[in-house]
Amino acid sequence: MSQFFGVLRHEFKMAVKRPGMWIAYAVLYVFYSITVFAPSEVGDALPATTIEMWQHAAMILFYINMFMVLLGGILAADRLQRDYRLGVRELQHSSPINQITYLLAKYIGVWAAVIMPMFIYVMANAVYYVARGVSPLFLAILPVVFLVMGGTAFAFVVAFSIACPLFMPVRVYQVLFVGYWFWGNYLSPDVFPTISGTLLVPSGKFAMYGFFHGFPGFFSKFDQPVISSTEAVWNLIILFSIIVAVLVITTLILRRQTRRA
Repeated sequence: MSQFFGVLRHEFKMAVKRPGMWIAYAVLYVFYSITVFAPSEVGDALPATTIEMWQHAAMILFYINMFMVLLGGILAADRLQRDYRLGVRELQHSSPINQITYLLAKYIGVWAAVIMPMFIYVMANAVYYVARGVSPLFLAILPVVFLVMGGTAFAFVVAFSIACPLFMPVRVYQVLFVGYWFWGNYLSPDVFPTISGTLLVPSGKFAMYGFFHGFPGFFSKFDQPVISSTEAVWNLIILFSIIVAVLVITTLILRRQTRRA
């Protein structure tokens, strides 16, 4: 267990110390603050009821997921390859830590690091809403929605961002990942063949409609899909099953590489 937390702490510290990560997220902070979440875009109405607070929280996460999760997946893509590049894996081969402990600790450390800037921004939004007169309950609601929608989305993309660069160049994966993210999550199946209408979507759409009542009332002029809470639960089950499968396969690949070394 001490080995697990040692790798996790090391990976987390190494990731959060990257200035480029904070700069990239800061650029998105500015973009979201002056465009997507400007009063002219989301309206001046503040959530008054508990349901409206859940809806506003889900709306915030749905929009933030579009680019911040994309950035997190790109940033996480070199974390495992970095160990090979710096010769750290050779040292780990001679240590008593096993592959599954190493991979799981690294995965959680990377996930926690790339999600931290988004969590800070989300909570800043919660404080801003409360300062404008929204009930302090919003400070408790937003972290829950963040964990369900943002946490799951990051968990999904980080798993692939750690695994895929094992058998393709990091830059190739990053380009393919950007294409997948928009094609598989945000393109309408009525316009282009895509999986965005299936339960394989990690964007948070199913949770937003199934758990958190969809968009707030000022979006009522747009057609909103009807998604049940059962579908939202199945979406989470499928996503986490895929995450487990990816981590298991990655562990087997690492063991095979270790035997060949």
